Amino acid sequence: MNLIKYLVLAVCLFSAQAITANQSHDSITSFRNVNIIDVNTGTVLNNHYLVLKGDKIEFVGQTLPAHYAQLETEDGLGQFVMPGLIDTHAHISLGELTFKKVDGNLAINAHSSDEIAAWNARELLRYGVTFIRNPGGSSEHNIRYKNKIADGSLLGPNAKIAGEILNQGAFEGLVVDINKNMPLQKAIEQQKAAGIDIIKLYSGLSQQQVQDAIKIGHELDMTVIGHLEEVTWTDAANWQINGLVHAMPISPKLLTADAQTAYKKNGRPGTFAHFEWYEHVDLDSPAMKTLYKALADNQVYIDPTLIVFKNSFYGDSKMVTEHPSLERVHPELVNNWKTFFTFNMGWQEQDFIRAKKVWPKVLGFVKRLYKAGVPMTIGSDLGNPWVIPGLSVHQEMQLFADAGIPNKDILKMATMNAAKHLKIADKHGSITPGKVANLVFLERNPLDDISNTQSIAKVFFSGETVNTQAGELALNLN
Repeated sequence: MNLIKYLVLAVCLFSAQAITANQSHDSITSFRNVNIIDVNTGTVLNNHYLVLKGDKIEFVGQTLPAHYAQLETEDGLGQFVMPGLIDTHAHISLGELTFKKVDGNLAINAHSSDEIAAWNARELLRYGVTFIRNPGGSSEHNIRYKNKIADGSLLGPNAKIAGEILNQGAFEGLVVDINKNMPLQKAIEQQKAAGIDIIKLYSGLSQQQVQDAIKIGHELDMTVIGHLEEVTWTDAANWQINGLVHAMPISPKLLTADAQTAYKKNGRPGTFAHFEWYEHVDLDSPAMKTLYKALADNQVYIDPTLIVFKNSFYGDSKMVTEHPSLERVHPELVNNWKTFFTFNMGWQEQDFIRAKKVWPKVLGFVKRLYKAGVPMTIGSDLGNPWVIPGLSVHQEMQLFADAGIPNKDILKMATMNAAKHLKIADKHGSITPGKVANLVFLERNPLDDISNTQSIAKVFFSGETVNTQAGELALNLN
């Protein structure tokens, strides 16, 4: 099927399948015999009533109050109900990446697309994702997505958004080149004025620029997050950054002296560092212990995006590159990954062998963050190679379980932790009267096995049912 046919099909599917608006704004829907997942305590409230009024949760309890006596209730069939999932790393509008000549030099160019945003929005809802953080991209497209959701012209997860990432170097469509294009202060002020929620800092910034950007962002009452490498996470935490992304704190400064020398001597630029740094790091060294403490003490939220690195480290496997659910990805992106862009461009067989060997160490890093009390959220890095919209959130949770993190805490990370980080916990993140009725009904208990988040029976978005058409959501990670 060619691209035009795919796009026509996408529009038809979105209009026909995405949301079944079978309730009026003030209508009441009541369920009996449902098991409520309390993500704050990690327990199940068995055999409860659940009442929705319009787009809000009206009541949760074991006994229906007298004023609901005449209310017709639907049998919840003993299903398990959890809050809508929050993907804290979803580049929802990001399209294909290409090379482009800039001043006679080749530079990466990122395309953005409203069509891809609409496609991803449908798939995210299908898999129970009802809110996202978009951590960077075209301000124009990201603002337009957020506005369309707000005015009801597009159905999809609500969003907190970043604009162009602040960095040094050309990356058209994704980055503001600080110093070359505009000063740091002006760049942040412009994003604030445009309606951007989050400032995203990137690895090319200097130590002073990172420190200054955090200060400026906070003065403007903006959340500041970073993808940092040379500048250590320890320093960023002590400067009060709000969040850090990717389980790749790959600064040489975090290595022991001998390991640092070897890493600098033999290390290669680019994504080879994703596994080469892990070959050299001692996760229990004094520098790493200081890092964990700084993150915990300052309550810096970490979004590890394990799935995108698992896909990269195992990118020579057909279970990644021919995953059956890649049909859920917009064809423009799949084609781009198969013909041009992946995070393991230039890797040879030996590189994949080395990467797979250190994968348990990556999981070990995340486990140490958890044990140290560092707050974490669940993010998929949607828009990047082999990430499947919606499904990869479930894959990410499975990887957290593989790291040895308890299911109850994974569910909290995917809901309440994320809501607190995004400052939306007054309306989202738990099944509490007065909050928005974003709910996922499951056939099986995810506290018993995190893979049970796959057993989606139905999804409610703002009190209305989503026609998921998903069935069993199979994971193929091994």
